[in-house]
Amino acid sequence: MRARWLLMLAILFFASSYLPTQVAHAQAVTPKQDKSKDDPSNSAKLDDKLLTDLKKGFEDTQKELAETRKALEALKTKTTEESKQSAAKSAALASEIAGVKAGSDLTNLTTETKSMGEKLAGIKTGYEETKKAVADVATAAEEAATVGRERGDSAWLLTSSALVFFMVPGLALFYGGMVRRKNVLATMMESMAALAVVGVYWIVVGYALAFGPSLITLDLLGVTQGGIVGWSWDLVFLQGIAPDMRLPGYDIPVYLHVMFQGMFAIITPALISGAIAERIRFWPFCLFMILWVTFVYCPLAHMVWAFNWFDMSALAADRGTEAIGLLGKMGALDFAGGTVVHIAAGVAGLACCLVLGKRAGYPKFIAHPNSMVLTVVGAGLLWFGWFGFNGGSSLNSAPLAASAFAATQAAAAAAGLGWMLVEWIHKGKPTALGLASGIVAGLVAVTPASGFVYMWGGVVIGVIAAVVCYFAVAAKNLLGYDDSLDAFGVHGVGGFVGAVLTGVFCSTIVNSAGTDGLFAFSAHRARLEVLKKDDSKLIKDAEAAAEAATKDFEDAERKLSSAPEADKDAAKEALEEAEAIKTDKAATLAALKKELEDLQALADKQDDVANGGKDKRTGMSQVIIQLKAALFSVVFAFVLSLILCVVTQLVTAGHFRTNQRGESEGLDRTEHGEVGFDFSAATESVAVVSTEPRAASVPRGNGRFDLQIKGAEAPELMRAWTALCQPSETPADADFLAVYPYVTTVRGTTFRFRGGNSEEVARRLESLFRKQLGKDLKVVKV
Repeated sequence: MRARWLLMLAILFFASSYLPTQVAHAQAVTPKQDKSKDDPSNSAKLDDKLLTDLKKGFEDTQKELAETRKALEALKTKTTEESKQSAAKSAALASEIAGVKAGSDLTNLTTETKSMGEKLAGIKTGYEETKKAVADVATAAEEAATVGRERGDSAWLLTSSALVFFMVPGLALFYGGMVRRKNVLATMMESMAALAVVGVYWIVVGYALAFGPSLITLDLLGVTQGGIVGWSWDLVFLQGIAPDMRLPGYDIPVYLHVMFQGMFAIITPALISGAIAERIRFWPFCLFMILWVTFVYCPLAHMVWAFNWFDMSALAADRGTEAIGLLGKMGALDFAGGTVVHIAAGVAGLACCLVLGKRAGYPKFIAHPNSMVLTVVGAGLLWFGWFGFNGGSSLNSAPLAASAFAATQAAAAAAGLGWMLVEWIHKGKPTALGLASGIVAGLVAVTPASGFVYMWGGVVIGVIAAVVCYFAVAAKNLLGYDDSLDAFGVHGVGGFVGAVLTGVFCSTIVNSAGTDGLFAFSAHRARLEVLKKDDSKLIKDAEAAAEAATKDFEDAERKLSSAPEADKDAAKEALEEAEAIKTDKAATLAALKKELEDLQALADKQDDVANGGKDKRTGMSQVIIQLKAALFSVVFAFVLSLILCVVTQLVTAGHFRTNQRGESEGLDRTEHGEVGFDFSAATESVAVVSTEPRAASVPRGNGRFDLQIKGAEAPELMRAWTALCQPSETPADADFLAVYPYVTTVRGTTFRFRGGNSEEVARRLESLFRKQLGKDLKVVKV
């Protein structure tokens, strides 16, 4: 009996000392976890500066949670077993002492057991609170990451919009430097005015026409219900769009998408002015811009770029996932505007050239650029702004934007170099105009491809575009059309070349939203065959290498554990090296398996396995699609632009093109009453167009007039004039002495004079060159 009493006391001592200690130890974890809940850093309203600390805290909390879970499981198991043992022993003890002692020790045991249950309940509560705190931290981190993406994407697109805006004054300088001095201001105005005219129109209805749900659809080019033009009353004046409303599928506001796309709509009709520069009036061109954006640009933008962003009949989760335009549904790729912008503008310029006719004296009369400095500076600004043009078309700041940025740089550099080399070989000298034209040709050609091709693809596209555009520009004199500043030769031809080559060099590795072109299709199929060859021998070899590396690592572990103290360091180094090799081999194996899985999925999709091969693709499939889309854009833009140019000419009573007086005096004066550059002593602020007759003492045009020599070529005229201007022992020709004091400039076959009687000077000039060249010449005033 005494032994039993001693045994009972020992059990009670154990239960009252050991178990509370274990429970208290487990309970001590709870305050640490509760602290993480109450910490202000877990608030959902985290500052961006604390995002890094929050992520680190989140990771630490996850680790602590895992450790807490393990401790709880172990504690629960141990406590349960001990509780069972204590309960059994307590029951046995109670039966033994039932008649001896009425219950004071039994009461103590019951109290201890109840206390232990309460402590276990506290541990469970602490675990639940810790779990909730971790979930709150995860939610806060996710919200902070979303805010970070929104701000980053919006910041990049804001910058890109500003860069594209900067291209408009760049284009104004580029075009302005290539025209004659008397037309420089008018030419720049035609570009800059687009900022105002199209800028307002785009906000009013342009965006609704381009990106609203399809209003008109056609079954054409193998596409069912392909959208031609869109419309939504909510997008008129953006009245139904809240400032914070995001574009579905992207982390940018709709307002920002409107502004970015608006820059494209602004610069595109400005490009057309280069084809018809020096012979159009300002206000009819503004009317033409509005008509052209309405009937050509907006429909093309809808056909290529429109998605179901604003289709209220679609589920919110599905908006922005489906192309609704005709060419987009067909699968045509145009990352930043090869068809919508450059083909359309270039072909429209050609149509207007044919309707409005040539400049006076073209092609015999050579219109020399007034300032290549302006043109080269303008080309540089266009290059700078083009990074936003192409890089911003990703609509986010993800790696795709960097890829488009890099391809743009590569193509522009390669095209500038290519044009210089071709011109050097063809003409004997590289020119600044050639370099500027080559740069722009490369930028134009890479525009549709920039977000789908590797950087090396951009280089190839740039070189090909430079060569093709060079000869297209050179051929305009042979074909007889007057493309004043080569808008068709560079933008129309370059855009077409780039659109087709996009189908040759595009790759799904660059952009998963695209497809594999001719090169990538072959390369990916070849790689897939390599991975599958000999029953995937390459992967099996990688598995064997990974297993061998794992075995070596395990051997190194055993050697380290049994190595003497003197050899511990060497064994540890061997273990680290074996671990590095094991990690490398495992990563190689995982990469090969993933590559095989991705390439097989891509091949199955291209073979249309799920549909029995009904729409199976080949390497030429995307090339054909791109060619069809480019040809459709050419026909669509040419026909409608031709019609709109005729309509503008009719509506303005034939005043779309300026008259002979306007071309002679220059559009700066006749259209704007100003001059771009004032190199005279006269006050140019005085309006030159007046209904009042001039006094005889005030010569018309400050005494300036131009005389053109017909019947002779410019080189022989310059040789004769240069010889006349050289010192000689014989007396100078009387006719030469009569005209020389009034000559200011000589350009081609045209001599510009200031002062003197124009009829007398013309007679003397004609007589002089008849004697010098021995030809029947005629001098006319222009």
